[in-house]
Amino acid sequence: MKRRLSLLISIVLVMATLVASPALAHDDDDDEGGGGTYLALGDSLAAGTQQPIPFTDNGYTNLLFDELEDEYGFDGFVNLACPGDDSNEMMSGDNGPNGGSLCYGTDNPLPPGGSSQLDAAVAYLTANPGEVKLITLTMGANDILACDFTTPDGIPCFGAALGQLGTNLSVILATLRAAAPGVPIIGMNYYNANLGLWPVAPAFALSTQALVVPFNGTIEAVYGAFGVPVADVETAFDTFKTNGNVPKNFRSICKYTLMCEKQGGTYVLSDYDPGKPGPQTDIHPSNKGYKKIAKTFTHLIEDLDLFPERGDSDDD
Repeated sequence: MKRRLSLLISIVLVMATLVASPALAHDDDDDEGGGGTYLALGDSLAAGTQQPIPFTDNGYTNLLFDELEDEYGFDGFVNLACPGDDSNEMMSGDNGPNGGSLCYGTDNPLPPGGSSQLDAAVAYLTANPGEVKLITLTMGANDILACDFTTPDGIPCFGAALGQLGTNLSVILATLRAAAPGVPIIGMNYYNANLGLWPVAPAFALSTQALVVPFNGTIEAVYGAFGVPVADVETAFDTFKTNGNVPKNFRSICKYTLMCEKQGGTYVLSDYDPGKPGPQTDIHPSNKGYKKIAKTFTHLIEDLDLFPERGDSDDD
């Protein structure tokens, strides 16, 4: 009998006015031996966001849990991710230059309480010692999305955001390590959704590539300092493949995100309007994109040989 520890809240709201709770689940079925719980943390990518729905079961974390369940016998899934959380908000909930977490803190408490996503994660780990066998973390995009690169302040803002992210991500990882010593943590880097603007602003879209290296480099450096492997989503989404009259990285972004679509054999920017059916401009992954991210994680887990597969035995 499948035991999925995931409570998904599907709320059709415009993201700018979103007030929702992340998916917190609990398993009351104790009649058989547990195979371990997967704890997902992070931002909208970990929550499975596809606008205008903040939490879906299409996300990479849900797909990854299916793989963990089928291949390694995991029987629990807890997703504490919150759309919009930057690294400040993940640690502090209410506090942060971007207005505070949408899910945690005084105004948006997560039952049965939690001042921040990180606090909720530590509380869960402390209350359930030995239960969690894997933690994934997707964090950093919202730190830099606060910067407006169409203004002169964009680059100074970006530099400050990278400094903030490097410091905060170190605190987050140190806190998780202390709360769950020995539990594998896997992080991820990011694709460049701005490539989806290529049909209307090709020069701007390509100029944003210069930001990817320092951004993902900052993330990877911090993960590396803590011995945390990184799922290479940047490469999986062909971020720096520019071959073809229509660049491959742009075509991949159109395939793996909801930024653009094909009309009459030509790629066009999607028109985001939550009141209309059909494709919508959205930086978040498409179903294919979430599957691609999940595969990137599963291949890394296989390469690292983190868990024994079902049926494996020490006695050969």
